[in-house]
Amino acid sequence: MVLRHDPENPYLAARQEWNERYGSYVRSAIAWRVIGVTSLVMATIGFGYALYQSTEVKLVPYIVEVDKLGTSVNAGFPEQIAYADARVVRATLGSFISSFRSVTPDAVVQKQYIDRTYALLRTADPATEKVNAWFRGNSPFEHARRATVAVEVNNIVALSNQTYQIDWTEFERDRKGKETGSRRFRAIATVTLTAPQDENVIRLNPIGLYLKDLDWTAQL
Repeated sequence: MVLRHDPENPYLAARQEWNERYGSYVRSAIAWRVIGVTSLVMATIGFGYALYQSTEVKLVPYIVEVDKLGTSVNAGFPEQIAYADARVVRATLGSFISSFRSVTPDAVVQKQYIDRTYALLRTADPATEKVNAWFRGNSPFEHARRATVAVEVNNIVALSNQTYQIDWTEFERDRKGKETGSRRFRAIATVTLTAPQDENVIRLNPIGLYLKDLDWTAQL
């Protein structure tokens, strides 16, 4: 008896041949695509997180308080020191008055004075509007064309934990350096302390002292 075998299906044979020869390449290509997409997603997440971290302030102020001789008497991070130390507040207020009222012919220095003044002011506080009004009517750049003003802070007295009295003298000189007059002033300043977080603020206002209100008058 002769056995008959059905002829092999050519399509199945071709498919089997293709799978054997090229299937591994296809699977490998798919695997590499998955790895590539995964790597791209991880890189995007990592870059995004790094960008977010770069916008966060990492600078922590370290404050050193010195006496009149320049000797360190207190130091530490803001949360470690006596933030409302009256000596530090008085020194900061004295610097504020000098920056606010001084007039110099050097435009670069004058701008630095103004920057230091506004570093202790906040937009919504009454003190800011009063200082704005003063500068609108008394431009230091215009004043410097004819005279300069030097400020000497005479006394700063704490009236309460938040209110200080500041006395100072202004010496006006013409552009040749000759003194043309002097006037005494007194101001009442109400302050608040807020720990700074922004690096630019820390540079000009390391203890976070802000003037909430400010009134000043000339003394006879």
